[in-house]
Amino acid sequence: MINLSAPRSLGQAIDSHQNGFNLVRLVCALLVVVYHAFQLNGVRPGPDPLTALLAPHADLGQVAVGVFFIISGIFITQSWMRDPHLARFALRRVARIVPGLFACLLATTVLAVAFFSEAGLAGMLDPAPWRFILGGSVLHALQYIIPPAELRIAGVLGGQDLNGPLWTLYWEGRMYVMVALIGLSAVLPMRTWMRGVALFLLLAASLFPQVLSGYIWEVRMWSLFLVGMLLLTLAPSVRVSLAAVACAFALAALNWTRSAALTPSPLTWFGIALIMGALALWAGSARLERLSHVRRHDYSYGIYIYHWPVLLMLRASLPPLDAPALLALGLLVIVPVAMLSWHLVESPALRAARRLLKRCGASPQ
Repeated sequence: MINLSAPRSLGQAIDSHQNGFNLVRLVCALLVVVYHAFQLNGVRPGPDPLTALLAPHADLGQVAVGVFFIISGIFITQSWMRDPHLARFALRRVARIVPGLFACLLATTVLAVAFFSEAGLAGMLDPAPWRFILGGSVLHALQYIIPPAELRIAGVLGGQDLNGPLWTLYWEGRMYVMVALIGLSAVLPMRTWMRGVALFLLLAASLFPQVLSGYIWEVRMWSLFLVGMLLLTLAPSVRVSLAAVACAFALAALNWTRSAALTPSPLTWFGIALIMGALALWAGSARLERLSHVRRHDYSYGIYIYHWPVLLMLRASLPPLDAPALLALGLLVIVPVAMLSWHLVESPALRAARRLLKRCGASPQ
């Protein structure tokens, strides 16, 4: 029997650290791997079954990344509201993103140049690999248009983009800057200010997307990040139960019937976003009493940043594999590497940042 009673609030779930948000991120990272395994396989490249269902409004990758942005909007806004100090905010964001990213770009670039280029390891003496590594590690200074030559290395893996999914990190970096700017400009109590600005920018993104597109670039993902910001300001009162999830499905079904009568596809982006957001918040607010390891350790980032180069190198070094085989072999490599990334690079970097903040008298969060 399904218990539809009101669960704890979103704020209680976040503050308890006994929540399911790491699990949600992990599932989303794995869904991105599935999406790209179907795209990159050497037998029959094409959409996965869920993407075929969601087309033309979305794909599996967009759904997974969209959930990432909702959760990011929640926790990045929480970070600023707990300690609205620009330098400390920047340190926390850099500590979470850059060390793991640099280690990933260094390791995968050395392997790609050594084994998948004519020059071999000697190719690392050329400036191009280091330009790629360092440019990616600093998110290309969040520039709006990144020259294609900066995203690949000539003669390495056929000149393909060496880590295509990193585009989301460039967008996320821009959103961190926007959160800081919004916070620094506060003229009301911070929670009220964040709530009002998030609502205003959501309206602006819908009615005047060109206003934000010059900096944010992708209005859909920016809007989902803003939803996360708004949810954080309402977190003490927000409770997402199974009843709310069921209502989201019912609203999407009503939307489906209208769209089926008027358009070739009965799905809409609104319906897709509504369902994925409701499911993510419900699962994230849950108590994971038997999955304490997943609560403490966040492997999703490592899976996300390593999976593309691993899939490319597997495809280049093995006979043609179909999507399930490439996915299975890829996960055998990607998951252990992501775990090593967390335990050897990401988590130590976060601990070092917390120690530094503690010495400076700031809350380590």
